[in-house]
Amino acid sequence: MKRLFPIAIAMLGATLIAPNCAYAQDTPAAAEVETTESTKATETVSVPDMLKEVKFLTKAKPKKKVHVYFILRSHSKCGFCRKITPEMNELYKAMKGKGAELIMLSGDSDRKVAKEWATEAEMSYPIVTHETAGAVILPSGGSGGTPNIVAVTPDGTVLESGSGASACTRIAGSWKELVKDAKKAKKAGKVKKKAKSAEAEELSLD
Repeated sequence: MKRLFPIAIAMLGATLIAPNCAYAQDTPAAAEVETTESTKATETVSVPDMLKEVKFLTKAKPKKKVHVYFILRSHSKCGFCRKITPEMNELYKAMKGKGAELIMLSGDSDRKVAKEWATEAEMSYPIVTHETAGAVILPSGGSGGTPNIVAVTPDGTVLESGSGASACTRIAGSWKELVKDAKKAKKAGKVKKKAKSAEAEELSLD
């Protein structure tokens, strides 16, 4: 009986530790996937080029003259996605034609369900079909759950990202500031490029 008691204690300890070990083993793998996705994102082509590879669920198409794209991942079975839809609709109306564009990547594999939700929720922004959404390679926006959003410039530079209802509405709600920042960065980039060209020209003359 005395021998069995220590064995029982050891078995109990192993049972309690096991879940933590499994979690510890999963963490590096998850981090590795996240790193891979981030690496892919930095190597992607421009957002307009990525959008050439997708199909849209409705007639709405992205505007061409854009400084910031808001890429929203959402689907009909997500309660928080449904909750923020009315506000996202209003934000889209406000930013439309003013240097910002909202595009939703549909998480609904059933196109009929996706269309019904889009009609029911009165979504007027472009919605990328679930089948072709994989062509848009960007960071997930945080946890990878839905809803999540990424604010990105046309050249693929991520300005801000986040997941969850409040993060999505906050980031999309700051579209004016993000457009201003993107314009300044673009102008600064042009000035820097011009200065480099002038410097290279001077060196070639020498």
